[in-house]
Amino acid sequence: MPRRPLAALALLAAAALVGTALAAQEEDPAKTARDAEAAAAKAGAALFRDDALGTNERSCSTCHDNPKKPELSLKGVTTRFPRYDEDAGRVITLQEKFVQMQERSLKARKTLPLGDPKWTALELHLRGLK
Repeated sequence: MPRRPLAALALLAAAALVGTALAAQEEDPAKTARDAEAAAAKAGAALFRDDALGTNERSCSTCHDNPKKPELSLKGVTTRFPRYDEDAGRVITLQEKFVQMQERSLKARKTLPLGDPKWTALELHLRGLK
């Protein structure tokens, strides 16, 4: 191979490596994490108000975002789980409580499984309540 094409090929390869390195520097892992959490919290806020989780035209916000029932507020709830649940007869996680409420209060025919991204989004939303 003549020297010129080889030099041009080496120059192209070097430029590609520099471009890749610069692109990697521009990515900010902390920003990526913040953006992902903000998007999930926004999805969780929508889920909190979504009456499609059950069959009785109610949502989490029907009871838990009611100024007339401050005792049902979920502010700080993420710090209180896992904990013992009398109905379950054992210590449960917050997501297990979500499923319990979806079955009992929202009358869901089918519940979201534990670990579902929607439950994680709801947890993030609740963590942000002030």
